[in-house]
Amino acid sequence: MAESSAQQKSDPHGWRKEGKDLTAAVAGGSIVGMPLLYTMEMWFRGMMLPEWHLGAILALTLVVTFLCSLESGFRNEDTLLGTVMEAVTSVGIGIVLSAAILTLVGEITLDSAPREVVGKVLLQAAAVSLGVAFANAQVRDKSRTGDDQQDEKAPEGDPEALQLRADLRDFSAAAAGSLLFTLNIASTEEVVMIASRLSPWRQLAMLGVSVALCYVILFASGFEKHEVYVKSVFQSRAFETLMTCAVSLLVATALLCLIGERETTGDLPTLVASVVTLGLPAIVGGAAGRLVV
Repeated sequence: MAESSAQQKSDPHGWRKEGKDLTAAVAGGSIVGMPLLYTMEMWFRGMMLPEWHLGAILALTLVVTFLCSLESGFRNEDTLLGTVMEAVTSVGIGIVLSAAILTLVGEITLDSAPREVVGKVLLQAAAVSLGVAFANAQVRDKSRTGDDQQDEKAPEGDPEALQLRADLRDFSAAAAGSLLFTLNIASTEEVVMIASRLSPWRQLAMLGVSVALCYVILFASGFEKHEVYVKSVFQSRAFETLMTCAVSLLVATALLCLIGERETTGDLPTLVASVVTLGLPAIVGGAAGRLVV
């Protein structure tokens, strides 16, 4: 009760709590939906589905999201009306996030027909919305090792050795998550198609969005609440984010060179565009790996 009163005094209008809820929702939706947002078959299927089919998908998404919100959700609603509103909000966030990413990769443009845009976005939003609905289970209150925060006895030993071990675990977790998210994307034509659309300014925009999503996924989850054995700049939020992004981009580069289409490594500008393209799901995967490994 005292904690609730203190929180109400520090956030009388609830804007801070709402902001945390929404960032957790974006984090959850990105983790679940990102691989499908890079799938050409999903783009084309959305274009071909009739209107009644899209309406049925939207209705089914609302129903399933409501059922998921009963168990998890991103706002911890206790009432039936609150859960219904949360399900509607989850689908809305899924639609907005799907439209934003599809626009970023050039699959939706100002010249696209409205019917085409609606079909692509609604089909992709079905998966993203489920990620939003499971945000609490995915990204809330995670520790450095991916477990829920608990009162545990701190390990004993040399602090520098313990910190080195924790840092190596972070590197491996980011690499593993990136590999998992991009292994089935790196060899596809989608990378070549998206990279060919990206101007230098759009590449910078995609890289900026990737870094922002990495930060949101890591720190919307309370990831800063981890054990630090040797305090330094390397444990700061900025460095944690940049380290995850750097490892993820290295994984993306290696995959493109090893199993990517030949066009992606034809020359340096094309390689850079391809790395940035694959870097978005790679960085989301790297951040997700930090939460669960």
